[in-house]
Amino acid sequence: MDNLARKMQKQQQTERTVHKEIRTHHVPGKVTKGEKVIVMAMLAAFVAACVILISNYAGIYVQQQEIAGLNQSISEQTETNQSLEQEIAELSAPERIMHYAKDELGMELNDKQVKVIQGSGS
Repeated sequence: MDNLARKMQKQQQTERTVHKEIRTHHVPGKVTKGEKVIVMAMLAAFVAACVILISNYAGIYVQQQEIAGLNQSISEQTETNQSLEQEIAELSAPERIMHYAKDELGMELNDKQVKVIQGSGS
């Protein structure tokens, strides 16, 4: 009888466990159309922002290259100007002009014929 009672008790326990179904709340995994639209709009805004940022950086790079080229041109022109100013100073020296007039042109300095004219400021 002891065995029969145990069998009955086990049978009742299994029946209770069978009747106890675990109920889970199943949430559908579907994304609504509104959520899809929001995600797509955010993605499009992100891509647009990235494109604008990259194009701005590209523009800045091009401008920096132009500035560097212009600075190089300015430096070269300044050097050319300095060498030309030095050449002007050498060519306009009074000793050089006297030497050229005597040796190349055959002129003589006659102090009686020299007239000094006062300039108006330069």
